[in-house]
Amino acid sequence: MASSSMYHSATGTQSPHCIHAIGIGRTGAAYIEALLRTGEVEDLLASDSRATCAVMIVDIGEQDMNVAIDYANSFKQRLQSRGVSADKFNFQAIALPVPDKQEFFEGLNRTREFLKLEYPRYYWNPNFESYVSHKYVLPEAGNHFPRLVAKGIYANAYYAGERPMDVALRSFVDTVEQAQLPSMVLVPFSIAGGTGSGIVVDLARHLSNLKFGRRIPVIGVGQLSHVGDGEEVHNGAGQYTALNEIDCMLDDDKNAGVTAVWGEPYRNPFTGGFFVVNPEHSWHRLTAYTTTGEKEVRQSFRQMVTNRFVADSFMRFAVMDYGRVLFRALRPAGFTGAPHETLSSKSRNWTLFDVAKLTHPGVQVLPGEAASKWQATIAQWIDFIPQYSGLRDGFKTDYAEVHIHASRDMGFDNIEKGIKELVSKNYLLEGDSTYQTYNHEFFDVLTSYANVIMPGVAKTDLHAFWESQKAYDKLDWETKLHEHAWLVDIGPMLSEPAIRFEGMAGECIWGCACWVVVPYDQLRGDKLPPPNRKVIREEAIAMMTKTVVKTPGGEAKKLAKAHA
Repeated sequence: MASSSMYHSATGTQSPHCIHAIGIGRTGAAYIEALLRTGEVEDLLASDSRATCAVMIVDIGEQDMNVAIDYANSFKQRLQSRGVSADKFNFQAIALPVPDKQEFFEGLNRTREFLKLEYPRYYWNPNFESYVSHKYVLPEAGNHFPRLVAKGIYANAYYAGERPMDVALRSFVDTVEQAQLPSMVLVPFSIAGGTGSGIVVDLARHLSNLKFGRRIPVIGVGQLSHVGDGEEVHNGAGQYTALNEIDCMLDDDKNAGVTAVWGEPYRNPFTGGFFVVNPEHSWHRLTAYTTTGEKEVRQSFRQMVTNRFVADSFMRFAVMDYGRVLFRALRPAGFTGAPHETLSSKSRNWTLFDVAKLTHPGVQVLPGEAASKWQATIAQWIDFIPQYSGLRDGFKTDYAEVHIHASRDMGFDNIEKGIKELVSKNYLLEGDSTYQTYNHEFFDVLTSYANVIMPGVAKTDLHAFWESQKAYDKLDWETKLHEHAWLVDIGPMLSEPAIRFEGMAGECIWGCACWVVVPYDQLRGDKLPPPNRKVIREEAIAMMTKTVVKTPGGEAKKLAKAHA
């Protein structure tokens, strides 16, 4: 029997993968619920003694954890009934407490000490002071926390006192490393949320760069906001700063500029790639034609169902065929190949995961109605993919992968044909492009949807980037500071221009000489990236071919052949 290999080697077959996850904030908790609802993780643990599963929720307060905790307890009982050892599954729900004001600022004032522990090259800045204003009044758990404040609460839990976050991450990593199968770690969160996007930048660094030593693929799963999230969240200022920070992690050139000044701890922690999840299509599909009932109740229900459906869709994809499908989908993005196979797309290292919902039970078409009505509705909502994809006009890539979920009665052939024509026309480069489609029978005969996966996305391709930039520009300086998270503990305010270095990003919040080696016009989007990742890769290959050494005697052979 052929041996298993994490990579598609010539001598082995693709191994099953252990899927582990850390969900951050309310959105992250929804993804953990979804993971625990799937049967594949349970089946792998029950059928393969080499498998383990580590799962964690991290949030400020416990108000959004209870459903996931209930699922985890049921999951443990099912494993026990199947004879699976308890140490194979590690679930932790970490409710970060909101410290009192004195404790909070004592922790922030020790930031230099903490950074020195993990970063010996850290410059002991004599101008350092707390990056959160001492005038700030901490809200109670359950309220909104700006990204900057969420970062501070996480830092206290990771560095200070008994260091509960450090202990929890060590436990998580221990379970991952017990696995004798290849592992992948998912980190889902809301890009628009203060808690999730404020904590993830440090947590991912501690997990990937320090705890794992960059040996295990850590995959970011960032969900964009949708119209149903309300004016305060949808395309808010925090989403803009979060997108900028993630971009400076994913883009090799930008990240090289950061690490050249600040060192290896600020290297991109998303070693397995990054999915940007778009829920907009699902929101509009659910809300179309549902106008009955009380407005506030209807709005809350729509929002909950949309977010849970999107989380379910992603996690159902992630565990499919024991992680093999997830691993295969990430290979075209250049993150899961062996090092010698990897070719970066730099500013276009994002992968879009668009959940395009086509039908919803009781919406537009009712059970028992004619099949022709279903077909017309499906065709209508396929046509809405470009409008709700989250992508600006003009985006092109060389690869698209589509997973269609429907009942057999809905007609896979028509759905497959319609989506292929639309995606190929709108998003694929002419000529050398690849389109892959996979059909999956769905358990609900009234629901159909498609996961449209496209690598080669840049942040500037996203409507969300430009809309949230407008929201950011309206803020005063101190409020802008509250929407930052990455790098502020060492001084730079990434999304502002550097004070002393013209053309660069990273204003120093203490008025010193901190900056980031990233051109501000690129960060801002004034200078757009190359038009597609094919151009980026062709340029990289052209650079590499300049180093090719001519074969000795090659010219003589050419002359001999010419005279033959």
